[in-house]
Amino acid sequence: MLLAAGSFRVFDEVLRRSRRVFVAYSGGKDSTTVSLLLYDWLRERMGAADANIMLVNSDTLSEIPPMREWTRRFMENYVERLRALGVNAGFKIVAPPPEDTFYWRLFIRGYPAPSFSFRWCVYLLKRKPALKIVEQDGSAVLLGHRDDESAARARRLGSGLCPLSAGRCSSYYLLNYGNAFKAFPIRDWSEQDVWNYLRNWNGDIDIKPLFKLYGEGAVKARYGCWHCTLVKHQLGNYLAGSDLMYFEAFRLMYRWISDMPSMRAAKTTGYSRLGFLTAPARSILLNALRAAEELSGTRLYGLDEAAVGGHTLRQLLFDLPADEADKAILERERRVKGDLKRIVPVGTLRDVRRYRGELDQAVKYFSERARHHQLVKNYIDEVISNIF
Repeated sequence: MLLAAGSFRVFDEVLRRSRRVFVAYSGGKDSTTVSLLLYDWLRERMGAADANIMLVNSDTLSEIPPMREWTRRFMENYVERLRALGVNAGFKIVAPPPEDTFYWRLFIRGYPAPSFSFRWCVYLLKRKPALKIVEQDGSAVLLGHRDDESAARARRLGSGLCPLSAGRCSSYYLLNYGNAFKAFPIRDWSEQDVWNYLRNWNGDIDIKPLFKLYGEGAVKARYGCWHCTLVKHQLGNYLAGSDLMYFEAFRLMYRWISDMPSMRAAKTTGYSRLGFLTAPARSILLNALRAAEELSGTRLYGLDEAAVGGHTLRQLLFDLPADEADKAILERERRVKGDLKRIVPVGTLRDVRRYRGELDQAVKYFSERARHHQLVKNYIDEVISNIF
């Protein structure tokens, strides 16, 4: 396959420059393709025994459960196969600290839904934790970015200026990145190229679960956080089954309540005059999240894995006596120099009944917006009915 040969030339250049290689592995089709291509390259190069390969997965603590399960299983199998080749290989899972999680930023600091002009989530949840690992002197970071996936991404990466054998020059595939450098082995692949490679891949790692995640490759889905508001539909929630549709309902409610000026604090600086979410907005969303968990029968693992002062975020937000939870939250915010003015007492957030008027206003707004989301409308109605 000509495209695979081009990717091999990228690996040749990467390993010529550095023997320490990190693979940014999300579990999606593109990063899986890069990983398998590297595996094929290593098999052809008799293991490249002096290479040091590390898969790095940024667990946002908000992953869609089936994707999270697949990702971990693949990394375990992948590293086992590389070690059988004699390659020094491993994988590492990184996660944001509690104060950078989606749950803390939303309920404690009142962050509104991310938008293309305010993408606070990408850096805090994914890039920042990974940078501590991959930004080492002289190391290479392999990424599954493709130009046809995003015109904006293609512009950021720039373009090559000279040929590299039968393809592009190395500057097209490699980019200096602080003390390290990035490489994009499948940058000029199309989505169809990716699926063709995966369908024809002949190796000893089971990748059938990946096809199931993408509806056998028939669905144009981009996996990410279950609450991602940078997409119109989080198809991962739809593909995972009806249980996660309650979280799809919450995702839309979060987007819509962030669009309501009455649910945002006023500010005088920045591109927008709408600031953080008000206490009523956060209270409605906190109780909607609780309702979505109960209706789906699914616990959000990030609430249980992130902890402050010996207490999980679930305990702080839902279970602990309010004054005890407030104390732990304030101590953490002082330590990380958070904005204490944004904090709303936990007891206030839990008691949504005090905001009945604001909830009625929000429900009216939701019903107008839900007309364009008929598949999820009933789930939204159920969540709202179970807020109290």
